[in-house]
Amino acid sequence: MVTLSHSQQQPPQIQLQNLIFDGLYCEEERFDEVLGSGLGFEQDESDYYYYCDKKSLTLLENDLFWEDEELVSLLSKEKEAHLGNNRSSNLDSDGLLIVARKEGVGWMLRVIGHYGFTPMTAVLAVSYYDRFISSLCFQRDKPWMSQLAAVACLSIAAKVEEIQVPLLLDFQVESAKFVFEAKTIQRMELLVLSTLQWKMKLVTPLSFIDHIVRRFGLMTNRNLEFLKRCEDLLLSVIVDAKLVHYLPSVIASATMLIVVKDIDPCRLMEYQNQLMDALKVSKETINECYKLILEIMDDQGNKHYQNGKRKHQPIPGSPNGVVDAYFSCDSSNDSWDVVLSASPSKQMFKRSRVQDKLMML
Repeated sequence: MVTLSHSQQQPPQIQLQNLIFDGLYCEEERFDEVLGSGLGFEQDESDYYYYCDKKSLTLLENDLFWEDEELVSLLSKEKEAHLGNNRSSNLDSDGLLIVARKEGVGWMLRVIGHYGFTPMTAVLAVSYYDRFISSLCFQRDKPWMSQLAAVACLSIAAKVEEIQVPLLLDFQVESAKFVFEAKTIQRMELLVLSTLQWKMKLVTPLSFIDHIVRRFGLMTNRNLEFLKRCEDLLLSVIVDAKLVHYLPSVIASATMLIVVKDIDPCRLMEYQNQLMDALKVSKETINECYKLILEIMDDQGNKHYQNGKRKHQPIPGSPNGVVDAYFSCDSSNDSWDVVLSASPSKQMFKRSRVQDKLMML
């Protein structure tokens, strides 16, 4: 009579489970060989440091490779998404578009400061707005369309970048000319997204500034202040439509050089050469954009972006749906409803992420 072992007596399902669980256990003997004999960790200390140094070197090489890949991707995408001189030429020459853009962008920046949104939200919202008002979808003869587009662009940008986003009706603060119903804003969002071809993660000057800060290891407290000043400067000049003629990498380079000149003027040329080499930007192009930004700053009284203080206040609530008057126009066999006034209700908006970017750095 043949005696079966304990494992052979078990049902096939139990044996299969044992085989699976056995594969989850580590081999203790090999583990001891790597770390030393037994649990005493008596392995030579120099071997330990050699292992750690070798691992760190590998990670460093991977990081550098990743940075190069990221930069190549940024440079490629910025050229694809750039408005170009032909499409954007009217933004700083057409009187109606100049006024519409100045009012729309100015209002978006006030709302961004009101809610404490991140600088990236601001830059994305302005980028969306520029693309929409320079497209054929923008109806110049509708006095309310500029405001509606601004609300939609800001709403989309906030949904891309922010953790907590106000209700559509709650965006319409800071002396908005018109107040729109939520369904009207949603329809404009779809129109804007269609104009963007649903490409919401655009390359902006902040994309390059963030990359340069990480690439050159500018992670000290002083250089985090450098990043903050770059953001404030960019947001203070973004209202001017003439900047749309320059690629994001050029705007980023000029912005950083202006800040460097303020905090470390002795190394200005060194930084300029590094930026030109990293971003493949010509000195002449950087100088042109550099001078333009200085001109814009002079026109604004050399004041930095005031909304950058990230203030948080109790805000007016959403409209209660009482419509006093409305405009309508036919667009794709549909109409836009525009609310001119509404009574507010008390409502508080939860604070959105403000310092996450610094924490991530």
